[in-house]
Amino acid sequence: MLDFVLKIAENAGKISLKHFRRIDKVSFKSKQDIVTVADTEIEEFLINEIEHAFPEHGILAEETGIHKGKSDYLWVIDPVDGTVNYAAGLPYFAVSIGLAFKEQLILGVVFDPYQNDFMYAEKGKGAYINGRRIRIGGESKLINCLVATDLGHERSRQIVGRLKSLLPVTRAVRIMGAASRGLVDTALDRFQAYVHNDIQPWDAAAAYVVIKEAGGDVINFKGKPWQLHDRTIIASNKTLSKKLLKYTK
Repeated sequence: MLDFVLKIAENAGKISLKHFRRIDKVSFKSKQDIVTVADTEIEEFLINEIEHAFPEHGILAEETGIHKGKSDYLWVIDPVDGTVNYAAGLPYFAVSIGLAFKEQLILGVVFDPYQNDFMYAEKGKGAYINGRRIRIGGESKLINCLVATDLGHERSRQIVGRLKSLLPVTRAVRIMGAASRGLVDTALDRFQAYVHNDIQPWDAAAAYVVIKEAGGDVINFKGKPWQLHDRTIIASNKTLSKKLLKYTK
């Protein structure tokens, strides 16, 4: 199944690159939430591929919502995570494809087509980038940490007040604009933590598997293990996630 997901992610990435820096029109889902031709074209492609290969499976997609299936498998897809970056010509975006069985995430692929980087994991089999095994970093002091977050829409901006308290105790806080990328970059130890208070399931599903299989800890703002429909998230190693939790109160 992993080979199938890697292949459709790669082809979805080709579609994104076809349109990249050629977007001259966007549509608005809300006042600040945009969608491009690439979002809709890629999502249609992914849904068609998944439904052809696994007709009994359900799909949860960012643009078209839930497609009910007859099995306990649910695909969770974001055709272009980081649409605002993408539409502006900023090369920090990804194709994100996760798979859950009975609400438990078991497989994830985050593909950065601009860098041609595949970050992926299957439950119990480790996490990888382009075939190389990856593991979460072991930093234990917040002052040495680069922490990533995102400010997507109105509710997520409530995190600004919480981040103010983080600024003096970390090396820096970065707003990246693509949650799946920020999360897998945490698994790669480019960031030491990722924090968000308004995450969507399609933003985090695939990257969650990568972080967990890299040995990371993923919790919500109540300190409980993160679940697919949780809207708050802290991803890091176990030492740092506990330390970061107090800054979310």
